[in-house]
This record gives sequence, structure tokens and C-alpha cells, in this order.
Amino acid sequence: MKILAIRKCDQNRAVIDPWTAVHPSKGLALGLMNVPLRWALTAVIAYELFEQVFERYESGQKLFKTSGPEVPPNALMDTVVFVAGRPFLPLLFVFVGRVFSHEV
Repeated sequence: MKILAIRKCDQNRAVIDPWTAVHPSKGLALGLMNVPLRWALTAVIAYELFEQVFERYESGQKLFKTSGPEVPPNALMDTVVFVAGRPFLPLLFVFVGRVFSHEV
């Protein structure tokens, strides 16, 4: 198993693939919407489980444009970086505040 997927054919076969970068953004977005972490984490785990099952079928592979389900370490990494996106919420507010006050 690869650590980093840089080609489409390696997607879902490596711990980190291009879609891993999307997950911190989802964590940040749900944090901005004040979704409690336990509900957000429940949703992301449910989605990862759904994806694991659905990608085992031809219809799921067509929908997600993959050749099969992602490896479990990738699903775990997606969940970890989702949670890691939430602590950046205060930093985002500081940055936006400085941009609008012209201090950057």
C-alpha cells in the first residue's frame, strides 16, 4: 500500500489521496455552522462506512469513478483530517478579522 496517491489509478489504494485534502475543509465548515463535534464526527464516520459498502458495487464504482473501495487506512486518515480541520476555526476568524481591518 502506498502512503501518497499521485495518480488517479492509485486513488483509494493509498493512505492519502487527493480527496483527503477536502476533509479538513468539511470539518472547518461544520465548525463554522456550530455543528457539535459529536454530530459532525458521527456524520463523517457514517459517510465513510457508506462509501466503504457502496464502492464495492459496480454502481458505486461508477458514481465515485473508482475501481473499488478505499483502503481502511484512507478512510481513517479522512476522518482524522476532518477532525483536525476544526481547530483552525479560531485561526480563520483571526485572519479574516485582520484582512478586514487592513492589518495583514
